[in-house]
Order: sequence, then structure tokens, then C-alpha cells
Amino acid sequence: MGKRSVPIQHAGIVDRFAARLREVRTARGMTQVELARRANVTPNYIGRLENAGAAPGIDLVERLATALGTTSTDLLPTTAPADPQTVLREQAHRLLDRLVQDQEALTFLVPLMARLAGGRIAPGG
Repeated sequence: MGKRSVPIQHAGIVDRFAARLREVRTARGMTQVELARRANVTPNYIGRLENAGAAPGIDLVERLATALGTTSTDLLPTTAPADPQTVLREQAHRLLDRLVQDQEALTFLVPLMARLAGGRIAPGG
């Protein structure tokens, strides 16, 4: 009777590393193939790293960082990334707070926001 394969449960840092590796690679306009060539690994392994299917050793983290022109520390975030929707909502609030102070901006902004919201707002209401 053969052994059943049990999937490896990686620590949360592996997921954060995977997301950060993909983020940095794509920000550099680099393909998985190019990163693999520069870090001396296979493109398939880069895919596994970016999907959190493998946990790299510290020597590989260093090679990947060098290939990407960044640091090992940058590739190993200690906290989970913020929820993108929350980040966008906070940015929108900050921008809106600044824009409502400017009458000219409001004249342009209110009809645009009404259109985006799917309705029209009557003047003064």
C-alpha cells in the first residue's frame, strides 16, 4: 500500500513572498522566463514560487533579489499587504477632501460623480 501525499502547509510568509515576488517582477517588466534565467532556476520554479507552491531557501531569495535589483528584505514582507479596495477607498477619501475645498473643482466633480453613480443631481440638490 502506497503512502498518500499530504499537501505541504506553508507559513503565511510564503504567500506574502509569492505576492511580492510577482509584484516586483511585473513592475520591472520582467517575464518569469527572464527572472528564471537571471536567478539560475527554471521558469516552472518561478511559477511555483509566485503561486506559493514552493518556499525558497535564503540563498535563492538573495539571488532573486539581485536579479530583480532589490533587496532580500524587500521580497520578504513581514506583514500582509493591505486590502486593495481599502487602500483605494482611503485614497479616494483623501482626494475628495482636498477637492471639495475648491469651487472650480466642485463644478466639474459633482456632475462627473453623479454620472458615475448612474443618476443626475439637480442644481442645489
